Amino acid sequence: MLLTFLNKTGRLLLYTWLFITATNVLAIGKLVIIIDDIGNNKNNQAFLKLPKNVIFSILPFTPFSKSLARAAHQQHREVLLHIPMQAHSHNHLLGKGALIEEMDKQTLQQQLIDSLKVIPHAVGANNHMGSQLTENQTAMQWTMELLYQQGLFFVDSFTSAKSVAQTAALTAGLPALRRHIFLDNVRTQAAMEKQFKAAIEHSLHSPYTILIAHPYPETLQYLSQRLALPEQDYQLVPLRQLIPLKERVVLLLKKIQYYQQNRVYSDTSSINFPLLNE
Repeated sequence: MLLTFLNKTGRLLLYTWLFITATNVLAIGKLVIIIDDIGNNKNNQAFLKLPKNVIFSILPFTPFSKSLARAAHQQHREVLLHIPMQAHSHNHLLGKGALIEEMDKQTLQQQLIDSLKVIPHAVGANNHMGSQLTENQTAMQWTMELLYQQGLFFVDSFTSAKSVAQTAALTAGLPALRRHIFLDNVRTQAAMEKQFKAAIEHSLHSPYTILIAHPYPETLQYLSQRLALPEQDYQLVPLRQLIPLKERVVLLLKKIQYYQQNRVYSDTSSINFPLLNE
């Protein structure tokens, strides 16, 4: 009788220990960091010193877009196309390659194709500004159809609470994620630390957290120091780890199909497809 009780107690203690251990293992959030607005300044290359899981989102047709995209790709760092999209204000800041509401389907999609040619290593895209265009269901449908044809995923920078971009992307069949926190709206070390901690806390209660930052000197200083510390309660991951392998394979096949149909490369076997890497 006593032996049976002890055996049951021992099993209970073992199960309790296993549960606590598993809970501790699970209590590590997946954190993604995207640096937007890359390409305007040669000094952006300093961000190449950050861990390779930090993602570059590169503006098309900027002075250093091609060279920085190539350098990031050579580091096996994920590269996104940072698509300029019409906003409710400050549209003079959009730059070349912007998508605007006045465009018809052919014009919008051709503009997007031209931008992607400048950033050939892009595995996905997100919006630059875009508070107005991302609210436009038709424009988002056209955008996502083209991205799907090219085998890309989409990250909604979520510059408008009324954005339909993520929904439009999912409807078009491509994986879609969204931004949760901006790191550097206030560029003091204390303010950025507060945002970083908020991102970690969010990641502990969500499947993932996407943190967007910008290529400011203050941001580089903060991230260089913060990411040099041991990761506690979070794991810095690339976007591809948030996308199921089956969906990544579909994107790969779409990309190969597009390359072959449009003769982008004569031999697709020589292309590096980082989406399949873990």
